[in-house]
Amino acid sequence: MSSVLKSSPVLHIFFTMVFCVSGLTINLLQLLFFVILWPLNRERFRKINYVLSYVIYSEFVYLTDWWAGMQYYFYVDKEEFDKYFGKEHALSILNHKYEIDWLTAWGIHDRMGILGNCKAFSKDSLKYVPVIGWCWWFSEFLFLQRNWAKDKYTIETKLKELFEYEDPVTVLLYAEGTRFTKEKREASVKFARSKGLPELKEHLLPRTTGFTVGLPHFRHNIPAVYNIQLAFKGEEKPSLKGVLNGHRLEAHVYMERIPIEQVPEDEKECEKWMYDMFEKKDKLMVSFVNTGDWFKESGVEPLEKFVPPRRYYCLLNTVLFSLITFVSFFYLASKVITSGNLIYISLLALLIVLLHVALSKLLGVTEINKTSSSYGTNRPKAE
Repeated sequence: MSSVLKSSPVLHIFFTMVFCVSGLTINLLQLLFFVILWPLNRERFRKINYVLSYVIYSEFVYLTDWWAGMQYYFYVDKEEFDKYFGKEHALSILNHKYEIDWLTAWGIHDRMGILGNCKAFSKDSLKYVPVIGWCWWFSEFLFLQRNWAKDKYTIETKLKELFEYEDPVTVLLYAEGTRFTKEKREASVKFARSKGLPELKEHLLPRTTGFTVGLPHFRHNIPAVYNIQLAFKGEEKPSLKGVLNGHRLEAHVYMERIPIEQVPEDEKECEKWMYDMFEKKDKLMVSFVNTGDWFKESGVEPLEKFVPPRRYYCLLNTVLFSLITFVSFFYLASKVITSGNLIYISLLALLIVLLHVALSKLLGVTEINKTSSSYGTNRPKAE
């Protein structure tokens, strides 16, 4: 019964409605505080925006943690995790293999207590997308235009500004640049062979230019880089659609804190350091794919796993906005239907159709086989 209920398109459309109502409300508040506070006190705006951004992100985390019941297992030095993670500026370097690795990354960083200050690189066009894109703009995400002259300036200046926040900030970096597929891996291996670089089995060769060029401008502001590796058990191809349908997943997360002093300052050595990291990530993933264990075949020192607790904030936030949305919509719908006005009834039906279209678009964007990339077809020499 529970699985049938969670697969209901009606509930999925309702979730979309809740997200739109709460998201647009938050966007309006972000705009208001931005106009009032940004010119006078940026740090005060950033502290308020932390809470506002968390409201939007936490609704996605609710889907994995409470709706689908995803179980997280962390493999990390527990003492270091409790002492550092979420309590310092950091750059998290993650693998990019799954349709929902972005969503899982939010769940990981929510357990660190830093979700509201998670930043990332994004396509410039996404800043015009209502709710999530507008939220990212107010949150000072790094929007890239695939124009190196402009992107170089963004990386060098905007990252430095982010790491000057008073409160801890974590920037998520998917260095592979695009999600893993067999076709992209073939292009990656071909490029690696032509340059004498590592041939990876479960990853694409990382794009190192942005990291190596930007690091000198902000390394003095961050104490560490995090190597984060994600793999799933229980379902070969986890998806947002599966999460909406309540499919339970196991997320296994290897994490390593690397002091910034261990990252070379020389650009070429830094590039090699990144390739070495991805060789290690690849050994871990190959071991996990073959044995279900990070360490059996990787040669990496084993770490004890632990289960980080879910946070209740995302549950309370989603329940609150769901109640507000349900009561408001039920009141509006009853008024429209009892009025007998065909125009109003048609507009109400159109609203539901538009919500369904918005949900379908979101699901389509997250599907690997519906996204395109020219990975390896015209790769710049600098990368």
